[in-house]
Amino acid sequence: MPSAVQTLQVANPAQSTVSRMPQTTAQPTTPAGAAPFSRLSRQGQILGPSAAGNPFGSLWTPTLKPVGGYLRFLSMTLAAVGQSSTTASVLSQDAPYDSIQNLFLRDPYGQPILQADGFSLNLIDFYGGQRGMLGFGNDVGSKPSFVPPPTAIGAQNWSFCLHLPLEMDSSGYCSLASMNAASQPQVQVQFNPVGSVYPTPPTTPGTLTATLNEAFWMAPVDNPQIAPPDVGSSAQWSVTRAQTLISSSAFQRIVLPRVGTFIHTLICVLRDVGTTPPNQRVEAYPTSDLSLWVDGVPITFEYLAERRDIMFQQFGSYSYNPVTGPTQKAPTGVVVYSFRESVQTAVSTADTYDILLPTTPATLLEVAGTWGTFTGTGQLFTVTGELFPVSGIPYTHLAS
Repeated sequence: MPSAVQTLQVANPAQSTVSRMPQTTAQPTTPAGAAPFSRLSRQGQILGPSAAGNPFGSLWTPTLKPVGGYLRFLSMTLAAVGQSSTTASVLSQDAPYDSIQNLFLRDPYGQPILQADGFSLNLIDFYGGQRGMLGFGNDVGSKPSFVPPPTAIGAQNWSFCLHLPLEMDSSGYCSLASMNAASQPQVQVQFNPVGSVYPTPPTTPGTLTATLNEAFWMAPVDNPQIAPPDVGSSAQWSVTRAQTLISSSAFQRIVLPRVGTFIHTLICVLRDVGTTPPNQRVEAYPTSDLSLWVDGVPITFEYLAERRDIMFQQFGSYSYNPVTGPTQKAPTGVVVYSFRESVQTAVSTADTYDILLPTTPATLLEVAGTWGTFTGTGQLFTVTGELFPVSGIPYTHLAS
C-alpha cells in the first residue's frame, strides 16, 4: 500500500505519479543566523502585461506573471496616443494622473494592498518614502519619462510612469511572494472617461496604452526557501473620505476613518464640493492652529507654513502640476504627515520605523483647526499608508 503521507514531490505508483523537482512554493523561511536575504538575493525586473488601445472609461484587468521571487514594486506606464485637437483643450486640475479613476492591487485571496485613484498614486509615489531617498527622482513629473499633456492645437499625447510600491526598504521587507502562476496578485484598473480628464476635450480623443513591469527580488539560488525578513508583512495604501463636511471659517475636528494598525504616512487632500467642476483641491487648511489629534489629545499644534516647511525638509520639491499647482511647492490642497523619520529628517527607505503611529480599531484620529473659506463645503480625503507586520511590531526584521 502507498504511504498515508504523500507530497507532490514524492512518487506514488498507485496514483501513477512520479517524483519531480521541489516546488518553489513551499513555505519560505528566514533561518536564524542566516545571511541577510538582500545579500543572498539579486534584484531583477521582467516585462509584465501591456495593452494598447484602451478607450478612456474602460476597465483593464491585466494578469501578472510569476517572477520566481518577491515583488518589490510594479512600474506602471500610461500613455495617451493618437490624440489631437483643432481647438485648444482644457485639462482638469488633477490631469493627467486622473486618467486612472481607480486602481486595485490585491493579493491572490482578494485582500486589497493598494487602492487609489491616479492622483493619489502620484502622491504615494512622491510622499510614501518607499522608493529611494530624498532627491533620487521620486517626483513623477520630473522624471525623463514624463511627457506633459499639451493643450494647444495639434497633437496632444502625453505619458507618465508611476511606481506602485510594495517593499518598505532595501531589505525587501514587505515585498510580495510571486512564485506560483496559479496564485498571482490581482490588478484592476478603471480608466476615467475623457470628460473627467478634459473638461474641454480634444477634438480626437486618443486611446491609452498601459504597461505594468514587475521589479522583484530573485529567490536565492543556493537556498530558494530563504525569504525576505518577516515575510508576509504588508505595506498597504488606501484612500478614504471623512464623513463630516467642513464649513467655511469654522473650527472643526475631522475624524479620519482609516485606523487599526501602524500608520507610516498620512496624506490629506482637501477638496471643495461647491466648485465648478466640483471637488477641486483648495488651500483652505487652518493657517494658525492646524493640529493632529490622537484619542482626544493633540500631538501637533502648528502653523500651516510650518507643516509646509517640514514637508519640504522631508521630501523636497514637488515640481509639476499642469494646471493650477505651484511649482517647487506642495500640490494645492495637500498636507502630509510622515512617521518615517526615525533615522533622518529626509524620509527614505533607510527608516527603522521606531516612530510609526500605532492605532487600534478604536483609535480616534482627527485633523483639526479653524478652516478657511469654501465655495460650498469642504471635504477631506486621506491617502493612508499602513504597515501590517507579521511579528506584531514593525522593526523586528531589522535583527534578521
